[in-house]
Amino acid sequence: MPKETFFRLRDEKQESILRSAIHEFNEFGYERAKISDIAKNAHVATGSIYQYFADKNELFMYCAQWAFDIFMQKLDTRLDIKNMDIFEYFRENLTKVEVLKEERELVKFMQVLSQQPHMMKLSMKEMYDKSDIFIQALIQNSKQKDFIRKDINDELLRDYFVAVTERFKLRWMENKTDFLDGDLQSGQISEEVNQMMELLINGMGGDKNGIKCRN
Repeated sequence: MPKETFFRLRDEKQESILRSAIHEFNEFGYERAKISDIAKNAHVATGSIYQYFADKNELFMYCAQWAFDIFMQKLDTRLDIKNMDIFEYFRENLTKVEVLKEERELVKFMQVLSQQPHMMKLSMKEMYDKSDIFIQALIQNSKQKDFIRKDINDELLRDYFVAVTERFKLRWMENKTDFLDGDLQSGQISEEVNQMMELLINGMGGDKNGIKCRN
């Protein structure tokens, strides 16, 4: 986490420093990125960066958390997330992609992060902790609307939802040029969203051995 001096800065200044850092990491990778250049592009003294962060590692890690928070904040301004059920949220994948299209440099940074396995593991833990709280709220909303089973505990429902959708999201990220630049209203992604919804609602059961999908 940054030092307290960082949080005393105006929000605009904090964002300027973090976006400058993300741009530097994107251009040169973690090892070659220079604190001096980050400071220069953010219009602050190099020494100021060390007043805000202990070292480059801490700055890099916080950039990952901040990028995740930016995505969630932007989604929150466009979707009624507090009142959504888990199926409504999943159907809004096109809205999520539109947010990613607006923040292409942050998407690129997540790719840079993936090239640092140790940091990726630590930063993803922070993101998953935040994501779990968010998904838990979606599950509660879904139960209140009688859209999901109430006889299964929330933790298992959360794990099922994450397991079903996580690989799907990773495949999007691995092919980000396709979904950031392509036609999102039709084609393979929209079809896969519909198929994933079917899987979430009906499970993997088929009509063999007396097992039938619920309509």
